[in-house]
Amino acid sequence: MWQRFPIPPFDRNPFKDMDWQAPAYLTEAEIAGKIAAGAHGAYPVMPGDDFFAKLDVRSAHRHALLCVLPETEVRVLGRSYAWPIQRAWIVDSLDPANLKVIADWRTLRPMNTRLGPDDGIAHGGGAVYLVTARGHGDHWIGNRTIVDNGWDGDAAGGGFRVLSAANEDSRDFHDCNVSFTWGG
Repeated sequence: MWQRFPIPPFDRNPFKDMDWQAPAYLTEAEIAGKIAAGAHGAYPVMPGDDFFAKLDVRSAHRHALLCVLPETEVRVLGRSYAWPIQRAWIVDSLDPANLKVIADWRTLRPMNTRLGPDDGIAHGGGAVYLVTARGHGDHWIGNRTIVDNGWDGDAAGGGFRVLSAANEDSRDFHDCNVSFTWGG
C-alpha cells in the first residue's frame, strides 16, 4: 500500500513488559576506566545540572549514557514508537561549554517510528554520550532507560542498544531506542 509519508519498520513487541531498575551511575574515574579499557557498551552517568540546562532536560530520570565504541565505523540507528514526541542527542562531551552535538534526532509526530535518518548515521567510533527524552511543553523530560550491552544486532562485529520508556509507570521500552553496531 502506498503511503504519503512512509515510516521505517520497527517491531516494538520485543520491548514490551520489560523490567527496569534504577541505574547505578559511573564516577568520573570509572568513566575514564571504561574509555581506557575500550569496554564497548553503554553505561549510565550523571552529568551536572548545567549539562541538562543546555539541553533543557528536566526530571528525576534525566541522565546520560556513556557509549564506548570501537575505533571503526559504527552504524547508529534510532527508532521510536511513542505518543509523546521523542528526542535523542548524541554529544561528544559532558562539559556543556565544550560539547559538540553529533546527532540531534526527534520524532516528527506522535506514533512515528522515524527517529533520525531512516538508515541511521555512520560514526567514527570512540566515546560519546547519549541522552533520550520526551517533549513536554517548552522543555524535555528525561526517559528511563535499559541498556542491552549483550545485543549485537546480528552484526558479525558487535553492538549494543539503549531502550527507553517515556512514562513513569510503563513497562514498554520502545519509546526512544538507539542502537550501535559495527563490523559485519
